[in-house]
Amino acid sequence: MRVNIDEIKEGGLSRVWDLAREDVDAIVNGDPAGYRARSPLHVEAHFRKVERRVLLGVRGRVELTAPCRRCLTPVTVDAPLEFELTCVPEESAEAPDDAQRDRDARGNSRVAGSFSAADVNEETYAGKVIDVDPAIREQVVLALPSYPVCQESCKGLCSVCGANLN
Repeated sequence: MRVNIDEIKEGGLSRVWDLAREDVDAIVNGDPAGYRARSPLHVEAHFRKVERRVLLGVRGRVELTAPCRRCLTPVTVDAPLEFELTCVPEESAEAPDDAQRDRDARGNSRVAGSFSAADVNEETYAGKVIDVDPAIREQVVLALPSYPVCQESCKGLCSVCGANLN
């Protein structure tokens, strides 16, 4: 989803859309858990301009399925999507200085981080268009449990015969 910042008026701009199951499958493709979409990803986004910055709030939910990591029974996972992001014009974002150094307790030089803690929830945009899709892809992957199980007490499969021990 791309939004032109000129469309964002004083009261903000709200958009609602669905990402098709195929698009969600493309997002989770390659995840070791083997997730597959059971439904489209429903997304609600609100954009608000503050000077040249755009504040973005996104909420959504997607239902996925994956095999239980212990017994291989299909597991349904409801992945919520909720995040806030500040979009800053590319030209006003400060580029990290490669020569930036920090000193440890002994006075030795070491390279400092590439961004400050205040910039963690900031993304840049070029021109007058904000593309929300990369942030949504990132947040969907972060919302997924890496070890889906059918139940916490799942006993898994027998190591001798392969039978489900539940």
